[in-house]
Amino acid sequence: MHVCNLEIKETIRKYSNPTACKQPNLPLNSPEIMEFLHDVPPINCKSGTDWVQCKGSECSIKEQIETQKGKIKCSFTNIIRTDDFQVADADTVNTDSYYKLEESDVVNVSCVASDSTTWKSILTGIRLNKEIWDRSGWQYVPQDGLKLNVLMFGFDSISRNTFIRKLPKSYDYLVNHLGGLVLKGYNIVGDGTPQALTPILTGKTELELPDVRKRFLHTQNVDVYPFIWKDFQENGYVTAFLEDLPSTGIYQYRLNGFLKQPTDHYMRPYYITIAKEIYKWPRFCVGETPRHKVMLNYIEQFFSVYKSKPKFLFGFHGELSHDNYNLIGAVDDDVLQFLKNLNSSGALNDTVLILMADHGHRFGKIRNTIQGKQEERLPFFSFRFPDWFTRKHEEIYKNFQLNLNTLTTPFDIHSTLKDILEFRSPTDGDLKNRAISLFSKIPSQRSCVHANIEPHWCACMDWENVDLTLNIATRLADTFIATVNNYTADHREICASLRVSKIEWVTKMKPNEQLVKFSKNLDVDGFVADLSGHTNVLTHTYQIKLQAVPGDSIFEASITHYLKDDRLDLKISDISRVNKYGTQARCIEHTYPNLRKYCYCLGD
Repeated sequence: MHVCNLEIKETIRKYSNPTACKQPNLPLNSPEIMEFLHDVPPINCKSGTDWVQCKGSECSIKEQIETQKGKIKCSFTNIIRTDDFQVADADTVNTDSYYKLEESDVVNVSCVASDSTTWKSILTGIRLNKEIWDRSGWQYVPQDGLKLNVLMFGFDSISRNTFIRKLPKSYDYLVNHLGGLVLKGYNIVGDGTPQALTPILTGKTELELPDVRKRFLHTQNVDVYPFIWKDFQENGYVTAFLEDLPSTGIYQYRLNGFLKQPTDHYMRPYYITIAKEIYKWPRFCVGETPRHKVMLNYIEQFFSVYKSKPKFLFGFHGELSHDNYNLIGAVDDDVLQFLKNLNSSGALNDTVLILMADHGHRFGKIRNTIQGKQEERLPFFSFRFPDWFTRKHEEIYKNFQLNLNTLTTPFDIHSTLKDILEFRSPTDGDLKNRAISLFSKIPSQRSCVHANIEPHWCACMDWENVDLTLNIATRLADTFIATVNNYTADHREICASLRVSKIEWVTKMKPNEQLVKFSKNLDVDGFVADLSGHTNVLTHTYQIKLQAVPGDSIFEASITHYLKDDRLDLKISDISRVNKYGTQARCIEHTYPNLRKYCYCLGD
């Protein structure tokens, strides 16, 4: 029986502080995370050369194989989807040249050469379906749509920091070459992949949708969900849904799966078929090709075959990253090349590229650290728009940029996708709405309460006022003064040594109590939280506001307290000068402009 939404909302009201979200500072090179990291070698698929390749809707025998082995004859047996859990063989065609995919995207290929050697494999391409071709087109897209293809591709269990750590080349190309925008305040709303992706794809949580769970009688198939790709398909788009792990599928592991094929192109039949054959090949391979590249190649071919048509594709890859924190590093070069191929082919000229993840890593020792828990709640999520879009829709693109550091959720992504299909959002977002399109200005005071995020999933930091009579307040002020005076020490003949005249306030930021206590979910559906955990907090972050003399300068600073060795750490970049320094720094304003905030010129 579903948990009542009113109970969830009451829990949110009870435990959440309805103040603006302060995102945690999660260092990329945090020692408590780095100890779990190591490099992995590239995936090696040297098991011999494939004899046949499929590109687009045609599968052809490779010329170099015929040169080596003489005339080759192959049989192509179409693999047809029966339902989400079974496939069946269809017609078989024999040929000694090429085969055009006509019944299915998936074929079982068996070849024999004139020297009697044989080769077998399962291949996939993009069958060009005339019915799909005829009912799709930009002329069917709503007039007030943003006229963009949508390419969403994600990895399982990749936090924002993990993506940067393990896929640095891809990240650099995405952000610095393509101009990708990364959501730094993106927060999950539930446990596991379905709870992370269903709000994106439907705008609702599982609790708000019809019951489709396997273990209960008379529940429905997932077809009843209002998937966003249905809206795109009904408005002229060609659609595709790709996922690589059939045994643990998003909508098949706990749920009943799809009765009808959900999208125009669907990779599940391919992955069901190869699941019985993968023992024949090296780990993570299908013949000479790494399995992750099969999906990347499929995406490229989909965008090539339907080049002139509006397209919506959602792809999700989990094999390498779901259970292992480090393996995803093996695909950095391939993801980089994938992005380069999309760019050079022109596929990104009229496409919004959404490179993303469902959540951060959920298992193992990393997950037992405070930073690991926080990173689980902060997955990688990015958008990249074509250059023409940023000029034509300057106002909403600026809104999007303003939202990068604001608390955002899967519900907002769904609202954004709806805007892409048919733009209707106002300029300013309303905090009364759970979902706010990223093309609207999301109010900076948004909190987890506004966004309907349960307390134990909220990564925002709690604020706690610190009594100024406590020893820690004095230590923080001393650390501040020592850091600033050390920074100006080489210029003491002109810059005065500062001292504290008044501490105005000190606050302590820490993970919210529910996050720290969260251990796991008590039920298989991820609806009921076990709050019996006792994760050790290794750091506290403080903010201090103080006045210094001479000069009556007012500063704010963020200082980290490392609890294990009782050490306070302050970076000069984490200090803000609140009031104007005016002429106080005139002795160094031209020669040492970096000191202007901190130098009180002697003699003033």
